Amino acid sequence: MMLPALIIPIFLALVFLFGVYLTFRNRRLNRGDLGFVGLDNYAKLLQDEKFWHSMSLTVQFTVIDIAFELVLATILAVALTQPLRGVRFYRALLIIPLMTPPVVGSLVWKVLYRSGNGGFFNWILWKLGLPMQGFIGDPTQALASLIVINIWLFLPFVAIILLAGLQTLPQEQIDAAHVDGANNWRVFWEIKLPYLIPFYIVAMFFRVIDSLNVFDIIYGTTKGGPGDTTRVVAVNGYENAFPFFNISYGGAIFVALWVLCMVVGSLMYMVVKRSQAA
Repeated sequence: MMLPALIIPIFLALVFLFGVYLTFRNRRLNRGDLGFVGLDNYAKLLQDEKFWHSMSLTVQFTVIDIAFELVLATILAVALTQPLRGVRFYRALLIIPLMTPPVVGSLVWKVLYRSGNGGFFNWILWKLGLPMQGFIGDPTQALASLIVINIWLFLPFVAIILLAGLQTLPQEQIDAAHVDGANNWRVFWEIKLPYLIPFYIVAMFFRVIDSLNVFDIIYGTTKGGPGDTTRVVAVNGYENAFPFFNISYGGAIFVALWVLCMVVGSLMYMVVKRSQAA
């Protein structure tokens, strides 16, 4: 009875192993298999400045994205636990971005970011008498603009996890702290925040891995441009594998990304185990 549930993981594992096998060959989509090359693709990878540039962009994207998501999600989660009028309606609104497919969301934001008066944000700036911005068309703003899209899409995911944690917090501890004279900030800092640490770790585990693998919102808006300013590792690997027909080298880039995700995931797991042991 478990066989149907095992078929997909087994199939994915076989596809992954075949992809790793291709990295040891010179397989090109337009010329076929040109033979075994051993570790040449990985040696080329270590000397490829574009790869290291894309790796740097991926790390920047992930660190900034996760930092903002955790802070904003904490604010949202705390606000949605307050006895506000219509709080259930606001909680329902929270999940709307999460229900939006990333490709669709990126295309909508691409229209909002459009240069000139045709873009919604630039139209607002124009009405306010402020200088219009390039957003995803400006090399200095493109990466930050894409991070905003990613935050909008996945902030609800982190907020829901933290909201669930806050709702399981024993109310007796909070009431006792207020009786002892603690204000709301001290209650949050000394009671709520330590209680939420396991929930932060769970949210970070999923979001860090997702951000390292970001592809759809970037390819749906900038395709790695302008220039190489948003060419993260996933986009770099895709372009080498398909538009440039070098599927073996593109596969080596994705294997490197997989190793990065495994290392980061393992480090986070070790931190969780140590915190539980302590």
